[in-house]
Amino acid sequence: MKLGIAVVYLFGETSAPLLDLHLGQIEKHTQVPYTIYGSINRLAPQYRERLQGYPKVQTHELPATELRDMQEHSLYLDQLMRIAIEDGATHLVTLHLDSFPVRSGWAEELAGRLNDFSPERRRDANHAACVFASIDRIQTACLFFTREWFLRYQPPLMLSAAQRADPRYAQYVREHDPIEHSGIGYGFTAYLNGQTWYYLRDTSGAAPGARGRVYDGMIFHLHAGVRMGEQAPRRTGLLSRPFYVRLAYAVARLGRRRLPVRLKWWMRDHLGWFLHPVLDRPRLDAHAAEVEELKRQLYQDPEGYLNKLRPGP
Repeated sequence: MKLGIAVVYLFGETSAPLLDLHLGQIEKHTQVPYTIYGSINRLAPQYRERLQGYPKVQTHELPATELRDMQEHSLYLDQLMRIAIEDGATHLVTLHLDSFPVRSGWAEELAGRLNDFSPERRRDANHAACVFASIDRIQTACLFFTREWFLRYQPPLMLSAAQRADPRYAQYVREHDPIEHSGIGYGFTAYLNGQTWYYLRDTSGAAPGARGRVYDGMIFHLHAGVRMGEQAPRRTGLLSRPFYVRLAYAVARLGRRRLPVRLKWWMRDHLGWFLHPVLDRPRLDAHAAEVEELKRQLYQDPEGYLNKLRPGP
């Protein structure tokens, strides 16, 4: 087994302390041979130098893009995974700066969750191949799969408008309720091929909606710790007032539950320039203070913070 770990390193000063913790936890708990393939596009020079000082990290300046947010992230991740495969990786996993293993044996256990997807086995009606493992309705904070499956099916992290127009996509969303975010294409690819996947369970015992969780006692994810934490919450203006934040949440929930899948993606594709500042940004800002407090606790006592989350059913 040779593990390729793909990570998009794009962060600022407030998230910089996560880097040593993230890399240290990977080194401490990964017993199989591994290499971290990290993109450093738009990363400040001082953080590039720190990454390049780790012997098991390969840094890559990938072709520049005008895409941003999850589209940029997905583009870089896909390129990193292909680099890892060219380098001989037998298994691949995507992580974020704020996600990492918290106990040893995690890679071997996740590899053991996957099984054969060969044509001979697919003809067995009682056999549904498990082809990847992930958390929280499929997320790139932990998305684990094999080289063979990736090469055979070429799964996209994001789906094109044409793929989302496929009637089977709406059925997939109704049946599995994935997060409509980067990684959703892996589930759709498996779904189209009669395959399944394994969800790591939340074993942290954290309250519903709380950030900072451990899954299957092995993978920690702070949840949007980098994206939310880079910008201090705004305290002035209509969009920062509590009643508007509650309204933004209500509208977003209504849209997720009631709007047809095609319409939601059409709005995201064509009206994102309006929806992000009006609906998304107020909600992200409202949680920025919470995320910063979690980071403070994590930075102050990493082992104590993680040990509180590790126990679980």
